[in-house]
Amino acid sequence: MIPSDKASIDLYPSHLRSKIDSLTTWIQADLNAGVYKAGFAPDQETYDKNIIPVFGALNKLEQILHENGGPFILGKEMTELDLRVYATVVRFDTVYVQHFKCNLGTIRHDYPVINNWLKNIYHNVPGFKESTNFKHIKENYTKSHADINPKAITPMGPFPDVEDGYQSDWSKLKPGGVKMPAVTEYQ
Repeated sequence: MIPSDKASIDLYPSHLRSKIDSLTTWIQADLNAGVYKAGFAPDQETYDKNIIPVFGALNKLEQILHENGGPFILGKEMTELDLRVYATVVRFDTVYVQHFKCNLGTIRHDYPVINNWLKNIYHNVPGFKESTNFKHIKENYTKSHADINPKAITPMGPFPDVEDGYQSDWSKLKPGGVKMPAVTEYQ
């Protein structure tokens, strides 16, 4: 639940701190930093090593979101985890899939629970949609990494940037994930 008085928002509530701390470690290492480890890999071996944890983290996050029943990662309260994950997930299909070769799956097609979480955060939580500029996100990546995209071509898609159709009854969602053996073993 988001308080109406924005000054009273506590994204690190004492009763959830141990959960937040335990999830932060692997979310930061495998997902937030993981897309960069894969995307800036200097060779095939490094890419192959670093892409698996990205999708292992997404698979794990898909399960956690489903178990907690939404609308936020730990359930009814938005925490700093939602901010941490949003920054990566909102960029995932629009940038990381093509630009960083994180293409074992997409949020919108392989992770229905994460996608539902994203649709809610983006469309229903004030401040998220208003502070997300997809043109800037896409151009920042595609025009600033000449070693990855030497012609600085910015893809138009995917369209729409974040789909509509939030499902408020989380019991109707069936968790997905990437079923590649290396990913499920890492998960």
